[in-house]
Amino acid sequence: MSTDQRSAPEATLYRLSMYHCYLGELIRTGAPVRITSRELAEELGVKEETVRRDISFVGEIGRPGAGYLPETLYEEFTRYLGLSEEYPIVTVGSAAMLEALQVVFPAERFGVHAAALFSELPDDAGVEVGGIAVQHLTDIPKLDRRLGITVAFVACSPGWVQITLDLLVGAGITGALLLTPVIKLRRPEGMTITQLRMPCDLKSLACHCQVPAGTVGTR
Repeated sequence: MSTDQRSAPEATLYRLSMYHCYLGELIRTGAPVRITSRELAEELGVKEETVRRDISFVGEIGRPGAGYLPETLYEEFTRYLGLSEEYPIVTVGSAAMLEALQVVFPAERFGVHAAALFSELPDDAGVEVGGIAVQHLTDIPKLDRRLGITVAFVACSPGWVQITLDLLVGAGITGALLLTPVIKLRRPEGMTITQLRMPCDLKSLACHCQVPAGTVGTR
């Protein structure tokens, strides 16, 4: 990570990645000639001044009041975030899960691609998903570091999560997006983990959306 990236707050980095995803989709579906910070703000539910401040971390792009060339803005975000056109990741989960993820999250569409696949199920070894042979997760230490992979998408069963994270960090993986719903885990030293806590999120949402007592069936 470069010095300028470290200078940006975590919330800014997250929004920059959101702008990057949105612009990538816009470019694929037919982007306008120019896009303004106001348009970005309106489309993504962010304040216009926040968008401008976030972009200022990336550098001086375009002219004030004239908007931005979507392709140029996308390329600058790609550079700043340290990405490439096809950022390599490792994905861990059963073959069935890996196939399902391809449906709900076609990674290539968002500028990343699974360079290696691993499963906790021995019978999955050798099964091809998206043209890539699945390996057993005990083969993670053999991951070729020349691939330059530093991020993993982990969706294995709960009992394998801690083992998987330990194996990944030992193979040079420093970041993991954890989809598996485990509440407590030990973060391996040197690894950053972003976790989707679906059960907790669902319970929080259920609480928020509860119908007040006595209103069901009333007009």
